[in-house]
Amino acid sequence: MRIPPLHRRKGYQRFFAGIILGFIIGWFFFLLSYGSLQDFYMTEILRRDEQIGELKKNLHHYMSEYEEKNKEIEKNLRVQEIEVTILNREKAKLTGLTFHELEKSVKFELHDVLTKDIESVSKHSSLLIKTLENKDFLIGDQTFKVKVYQMHLYTTLRLYLNVERKN
Repeated sequence: MRIPPLHRRKGYQRFFAGIILGFIIGWFFFLLSYGSLQDFYMTEILRRDEQIGELKKNLHHYMSEYEEKNKEIEKNLRVQEIEVTILNREKAKLTGLTFHELEKSVKFELHDVLTKDIESVSKHSSLLIKTLENKDFLIGDQTFKVKVYQMHLYTTLRLYLNVERKN
């Protein structure tokens, strides 16, 4: 069996030439459209990278300003409240009224600290502690001595105290 020589016929030659020419034109069209899309996306990516870089610089600038302002504000913070916690209430046998009177007396003793800068109060914290420990608190007919166990200082001055009865 023999394959007919179709390559010599003009119709088949035009058909195959059209397929090859169409393939070549299609390939150039694909390269042109793909190249223009890639160019568009590359410029878009570069533009966004620049924008992201600027935003990162601005963020860094704003964060540094924010931290500086927080430090300035922190320096200007003031003591707004005093909290007193008595740790050995049961051991010292403090009843409700005596407990509240003693707490009120300690707060009154530290009343000058309110609305002072935290920085200045922290510089004189040892003076505050010694002032409380050297004072005798007279509640009714009983005298109490106070020992400062812990002191936390921020916008609220928290004192943790141990109380002793003095006879």
